[in-house]
Formats: sequence, structure tokens, C-alpha cells
Amino acid sequence: MNGPVSVTIDCPAKVNLALAVGPPADDDPKGLHPIASWMVTVDFYDRLTVTRRAAEDSSPTPSTFSIAYADDAPSPREVDWPVEDDLAYRAHRLLEEHAGKPLPVEVTLEKCIPTGAGLGGGSSDAAGMIVAVDRLFGLGLNDEDRYRLADELGSDVHFALSALRGDTSAVVSGAGNVIEPVERDETGAIDLVLVLPDFGCPTGPVYAAFDRLVDRKAMRKLEEIHRQAQTFVPSSEDTLFNNLTPAAVEVQPRLKDLLDRLIGLTDRRVHVTGSGAACFVVMESADKAGALVKKIGTSIGVTAIAVNTLA
Repeated sequence: MNGPVSVTIDCPAKVNLALAVGPPADDDPKGLHPIASWMVTVDFYDRLTVTRRAAEDSSPTPSTFSIAYADDAPSPREVDWPVEDDLAYRAHRLLEEHAGKPLPVEVTLEKCIPTGAGLGGGSSDAAGMIVAVDRLFGLGLNDEDRYRLADELGSDVHFALSALRGDTSAVVSGAGNVIEPVERDETGAIDLVLVLPDFGCPTGPVYAAFDRLVDRKAMRKLEEIHRQAQTFVPSSEDTLFNNLTPAAVEVQPRLKDLLDRLIGLTDRRVHVTGSGAACFVVMESADKAGALVKKIGTSIGVTAIAVNTLA
């Protein structure tokens, strides 16, 4: 087979700079929550290496998966989930179903993005797997094929695929499957401090709490989020929002304590990304971001990193 033997992809974290969630439609059998979100990717990555394995004696060679946190991960965790539950593994299995044949690979996934953080690490890994296996085996996937796979894997996979294609800032709506890229030049890059607590927020319970707490009229209009994404500057960071935050705080009380402690350290607003528990602060410069990272570490002993949105 011609083409590359091995592909390595840096799978970036995403941040919801703005996130509005609505209640499921009464006639939706899947109970999906519509969203309107300005999503960006940042320079904080999992690293996925996929190597094509040769068949032995005309029989498929079993695929192997090695998943662990990288030695330099800022907030390492235990990989305490079965490999079969990992989104990268599931993406590979779906690709084999799509191709109608085994696609034997050796996979090494070095994680840096913590799980249960609302940073979309697993979704980004799944998108990376789709791109890597397509290249290695010449599957010739088109956009429709990729998004059909994303439908099976989870809503954030749609944006992750778009980001790997170069659309690193987008307004995302529907069930996460409508992606509208937002053009921002280099001067529009945004400095952030990401706060990575040693606990997570389980997505399912957060959405269940949201359904109990939701104001059914609270869904922001897409036009508002489009305008915000196109015109945003760090000095307007108080306009950012996430209406999942009250639900996340109810499910994970430690998040409220963290937010209160962070607010006491900075004169800027502290935001939750996705369903939590990672938080972020928009900064006016990389120097100020670095200073806040040190302050968070020394004052409250919580891991924080300075990141930049990707162009």
C-alpha cells in the first residue's frame, strides 16, 4: 500500500468562549440539547500517533492501543476507563465498519488534556483518529463521511474535525453539527489562562441538572454570538457567558469553591468552559497571563497554564 506508514497529529483542546444551551425539543426522540457556542482551539494538545500494521500470513494483524498521560502533562490523571470506551478507539472501530474491513494499526495516545474538564480532549482525539486512518489507508473520506462518523461519536467531534482542517474558531449550533467558521486575523488571537482542577464534572449529570434549572427562554440568539465572535476584544471579556455553569456548580460543589477563590485573585471574570470543570480567564497579554498562572499556583495550589487561541 502506498502512502504514509505512520501519522502523528496534535489534537488541540477547545474552549467555549460563549455557550448557550437550550432544552431538548419535545418531539426529539434523542433528547439532544441545542447549543449556540463560540468555540476556539488553543495551543494545548494531546498527541496521537497511528502506525499502519502489516498483515501476517494474509490474516489481519490485531490493532494495539496505548493510552497514557504524557510525562509533561500539567494535570496528569489515571487512565481509569476501558480502552473500548475511549473515543479514539471507538472512532477506529467505526472506520473499520465504514470500510468493511480490518484497518490494523498501532496507536499511541499521549494525553495532556484532562478528562471531565469541558476541553473536548476525547473528541479531539477521535477527530485525529479519523484523519490519521483516512490518510494511512487511503479511505477517501469526504465531509459527509466524516460528519456521519462524528454523529456516532459525539457533538464536539464535528468542531474538532473542522479545527483539524484549519477552522480553529467557529460558531457552532444545532446539536454541535452546524459549524460556521469565524475569521480572526493574528491580531485577533486571545491570551487565556486555563485552570485545571484535579476534579471533573460528569457531562450527563450536568445536563440533567440543567434540565431542572433551565429557563426555557434563556437561549441566546445565534446572531448575538456571531457578532460577539467577530468583534470580541479582551477588554470586553465580561460579555462572555456559559449558561451551563449553574448546573455544573450544583453537580460539582468543589467548582463553586474554586470559582470563588479564583475571583479573589484577579480583577477579571472567571469563566467555565463546556460542562466544566476547567475554567479560563481572558488576559490582555501573554505576560499578564504568565503572572496570573504563577499567582494561582502559589496562592491556591491549583494547576493553571497560559495558552493562546490558534490562528
